[in-house]
Amino acid sequence: MVSRAVAVVLFAVSFVTLAVAQSPPFGQNGPGLPGSMGGNQSTLSGRRFTSISGSVRSADGQPIGNVRVELRDGGTGSIVTSAYTGVGGNFEFQQVPQGNYDVVASEGAEQAEERVESNSMNSIVDLRLPSTHNNSNANDGMGKSSISVAQYRVPEAAREELRKAREASVKDERDKAQQHLAKALDLAPNYADALTLRAIYKLDARDIDSAIEDLNRAIQNDANCAMAYMALGSAFNMQSKFDDALRTLERAESLAPDAWQAYFEMGRAYAGKNDFEAAVHSLDRAQALAPAEYPLIRLVRANALLGLNKYGDAAAELETYLNKNPNGPDAEQAQRMLARARAAMSSAQK
Repeated sequence: MVSRAVAVVLFAVSFVTLAVAQSPPFGQNGPGLPGSMGGNQSTLSGRRFTSISGSVRSADGQPIGNVRVELRDGGTGSIVTSAYTGVGGNFEFQQVPQGNYDVVASEGAEQAEERVESNSMNSIVDLRLPSTHNNSNANDGMGKSSISVAQYRVPEAAREELRKAREASVKDERDKAQQHLAKALDLAPNYADALTLRAIYKLDARDIDSAIEDLNRAIQNDANCAMAYMALGSAFNMQSKFDDALRTLERAESLAPDAWQAYFEMGRAYAGKNDFEAAVHSLDRAQALAPAEYPLIRLVRANALLGLNKYGDAAAELETYLNKNPNGPDAEQAQRMLARARAAMSSAQK
């Protein structure tokens, strides 16, 4: 078993952790498929994370609830993640990799946008939609996303406890994070985002069956909780239930078509089924959507290329990975895979 590399990515109202596990021989199924959810929450190869929060108001200063807010990559314009404002017009994106982003709020034909340079300090934005607004119907959820309807049922105190749990996890204070998480679920036992986060902790502890129970419960209470489907897909991958994983991840994709995490887990599932062409396709999609290059994608993609006997392409992928992460926690695994690829190339040339 090799050491684990961890990245933390916030998506909408929750986060998912992705860690590298033991890599199987290429072309072989098994729960050791690289890259499962789990692990501690800190940084990836020294990369830091911060948060972006703010509010959406009308021209006359009234807070506007249930407005979609997108976080877009400042270079490519692709959607990194999205959320809906609460009844007070507030939103927050936790654990955002440092970089340049555009924060865009949209309601109907109206739009407000602000460029943010996310660094070591948390960023706060104040978005103003051009028209005046009557917010009296902000709580009814009529004609709006059912995600927001489910969110409105959650007491503010429970939201606050989940926010504190996320903050503690960023600082790698796991015990503190779990204490706040327990309080959130005491206040709101069916809080889908909190159930999803608890499930992620359980996946890290290899308590997969209990994690699946939490994720199914989260989905029952919020059928549009995309992150719950992603985590459930990862849990099925860990159990080598690759068909179940793909069905679950297809639902996640329909809810969050720009979420690279869903395509990453799809790549793992296809690789587990020895459908390496499909695995490479999904991983290419994940790489294109990731807000910044996520090294583990290259590692899993190399594994799929080895399964296709594309040893040269796999070696190039691993060399690029190692050039960028020569001392990363999963560098040893990448070196072993590279040695196998080079040996196969040498054998093919004889």
